[in-house]
Amino acid sequence: MKLLMLAMINLSLLLSLYAVTVHHDHTPWPFALVLFSFLSSLPFFMNYWLVPGGFAWRKHHVYSPQLRGPVGWPLLGTLPLMGSLAHRKLANTASSLGATRVMAFSLGTTRVIISSHPDTAREILSGSSFSDRPIKESARLLMFERAIGFAPSGKYWSHLRRLAANHMFSPRRISCLEPLRQLVVDEMLVEINKGMEEKGFVELRGILQKGSLSNILESVLGSSLVEKGELGLMVKEGYELITMFNWEDCFPLRFLDFLGVKRRCHKLSTKVRNIVGQIVKERKKCGDKINNGGNDFLSALLALPKEDQLSDSDMVAVLW
Repeated sequence: MKLLMLAMINLSLLLSLYAVTVHHDHTPWPFALVLFSFLSSLPFFMNYWLVPGGFAWRKHHVYSPQLRGPVGWPLLGTLPLMGSLAHRKLANTASSLGATRVMAFSLGTTRVIISSHPDTAREILSGSSFSDRPIKESARLLMFERAIGFAPSGKYWSHLRRLAANHMFSPRRISCLEPLRQLVVDEMLVEINKGMEEKGFVELRGILQKGSLSNILESVLGSSLVEKGELGLMVKEGYELITMFNWEDCFPLRFLDFLGVKRRCHKLSTKVRNIVGQIVKERKKCGDKINNGGNDFLSALLALPKEDQLSDSDMVAVLW
């Protein structure tokens, strides 16, 4: 099928060249030569494109011939599908190709694997084969590669996982933070009652976001914060930057920052280092006064034995 398609394309291109040279007697011979060279080499380049999964899989489909996927567009791959409801479009494509367990496709020069089957998805999420997935440029610039969600598999990641399990998500730690959760819920109920009295209706999204953010900030950094408003805006902008499309994630060209994502990430990460770094320094000055009694994650990190402690820059990244 692929050879037939290439042959048809090559034949149509040669016929187009013949039509151009015959019907235009005054066509300059250098132009005809350049055109002929381009049309002759085009099938060669298309041979890299017309492979299962698309352009990014041109060197890998030989080793995995059973891996199915859409061919996509030249260079772009399936980027045109990455608009609204992309997950449904990809699921329909996988279903039509009979590749629901694993499907390969290209986002520019980036190879992508997707599963539309729960068993395969569970294997991918639970296994170690996909533990070192490529990190988005925005996540790297925002220091997330030094945090548990994006850090590469290894000793550092295992150390972070152990810290999170023992000091952030342990039953004792969750139990100690129950008064904080009750306080946040009480504040949310007050806002709900106030909204009903003043307007007769309540916009729950804003209240839930505010309550969730307050719970996170105080459980991670403590209740003595004075920068809650600014930290909240920084967290909101961080979420926005992580989800924004960035051309550099699909093509290895560092000047493709048309949307200003990298510039905004640099600016935000500098602000994070200054503010969160200052919080860490101030808490270190307080010493045992807070470390022994604080239930927040920062107190737990500062109270670790010397051999388990993180550097200041890694601590800022993990807290952030």
